[in-house]
Amino acid sequence: MSYRLIVIQKSGVGLIYFQNKLLSVVMEHSLYKVNDIYLGKISTILPSLDAAFVTLNPLSKNGFISFDQPKDKNQSYNRLNPIKINKNILVQITREPIGTKGPSVSCQISLMGKYLILLPFSQLISVTKKISNETDKDYIKAISNLLTNPNHIGIIAKSGIIQANINFLIKEIKILKSRWNIILSKSLRTSRPSLLSRRKNFLNKILEDYSAINFEFIAIDSYETAKNLKLTLNKIKKSETEKKTVIEVHNSELDLIKYYLIDIILTEIMKPRVNLPKGGYIVIEKTEALTTIDVNSGSFTTLHNSRQTSLWVNYSAAYEIVKQIRLRNLGGIIIIDFIDSTSQVDQMKLLHYMSRLVKKDFVKCTIIQMSELGLVEMTRTRYGQSIYDAFSRRCVMCNGLGHLTLNLGIINHKNYELLLTNISRFNKISCKKIERLYS
Repeated sequence: MSYRLIVIQKSGVGLIYFQNKLLSVVMEHSLYKVNDIYLGKISTILPSLDAAFVTLNPLSKNGFISFDQPKDKNQSYNRLNPIKINKNILVQITREPIGTKGPSVSCQISLMGKYLILLPFSQLISVTKKISNETDKDYIKAISNLLTNPNHIGIIAKSGIIQANINFLIKEIKILKSRWNIILSKSLRTSRPSLLSRRKNFLNKILEDYSAINFEFIAIDSYETAKNLKLTLNKIKKSETEKKTVIEVHNSELDLIKYYLIDIILTEIMKPRVNLPKGGYIVIEKTEALTTIDVNSGSFTTLHNSRQTSLWVNYSAAYEIVKQIRLRNLGGIIIIDFIDSTSQVDQMKLLHYMSRLVKKDFVKCTIIQMSELGLVEMTRTRYGQSIYDAFSRRCVMCNGLGHLTLNLGIINHKNYELLLTNISRFNKISCKKIERLYS
């Protein structure tokens, strides 16, 4: 089997395998999910930033909204004017919570369909950038204008719309309009912060995001979900010659985790050190601002000179780094410290090699440059939670430092070195206990 999918529906965790190798880990936040629509209440205004904090759930973190956005003449913003505290506002989740930060929200609402994206507060007719043919663009815009007329709404057409049946498009736009009317009526009936529209369930989200992949095997932790999955797969079946998907059902979430050793796999992925296949290793450290990756040659001394050694280890590390970034779902700024190379030719080869590798990632990655210090700077679009946000908790004993601290003022100088040699072992035991408490 080429592609396999293991889904823990209740926990919002999915593992995608290709030829028995883990390709990607998909996660989502338990409360705030991207594209969910809320009726929020402005709690704090930040005039200097042209932004505000919005209460979405009284028992959870507030959302952050920025009003300093490029304004389009066709855009009718869902914005309070003037902005006042305790006023209601209709918002949509654009980014899940990260670390100590709450979710990011926007007042530009969009409703997702299979081929169309409905923009209730806009009159913009747009086509995705993936379609470059001008004839196709004109055809799609003409259809979009017919679908929106006479209502003053906007539409973004997806790339698959060229092959879509016109009757299906008419039906889809009616469903999206009906869904928007329901959301609008709910918002008028309530005055408290509340969830108005929930996005599709987790499994359907994976099938939609990875629609280009034909999963030959799917393991799930719920019989009801498996029945719904079977119906969904029959609807989206692309051809009669396509192989049937094998659906494996487990009695419970715990049975599925134990059977596929998912807890052990996730623990291994979160380890900072990753050994390279033929020697050398990389160390991945995530902070709130950015992620740093250090490349070390270790005991790799197989080749004859230092240039060949550094180039070999750097190439091996680049492949593993791109793989680990995808597995850990790292986003934002990423700084990579490769082994120093004096040859500019080798540096350019390494950058070109990494550029080819990141193109295979379905999330947008951009390699900025190699700095004067030899650090490779790159960015990756944040898409959902990273594995650290989803499965790690701050240690209450060391307060997130990663090691225990002692009151050095009461320590006898003679015993100081002895304590330092034993503290690492004591720290590991304590942190393991705390990790079990939170798991």
